[in-house]
Amino acid sequence: MIRQAREMGFLTTPYSFNTQEACAMAMVGADIIVAHMGLTTASSIGAKMAVSLEDSVRCVQVITDVASEFNPDVIVLCHGGLSL
Repeated sequence: MIRQAREMGFLTTPYSFNTQEACAMAMVGADIIVAHMGLTTASSIGAKMAVSLEDSVRCVQVITDVASEFNPDVIVLCHGGLSL
């Protein structure tokens, strides 16, 4: 679906929860990959547990590194996780 959307000229922004998904999305040409770090610990969702900030930074960097190997122009954003 991401490949088809890209071929149709859409801006593609799939979420990835791990490096395997990020790799797959980069391989099909995703413009922006959103690295999801889990539910936010604040607001109405108010998850009780979250990935630590340090672990989130490491995970997003690994996702960025993997995705960039297949698409050097990909943009990686982070969403979710610990709310400070």
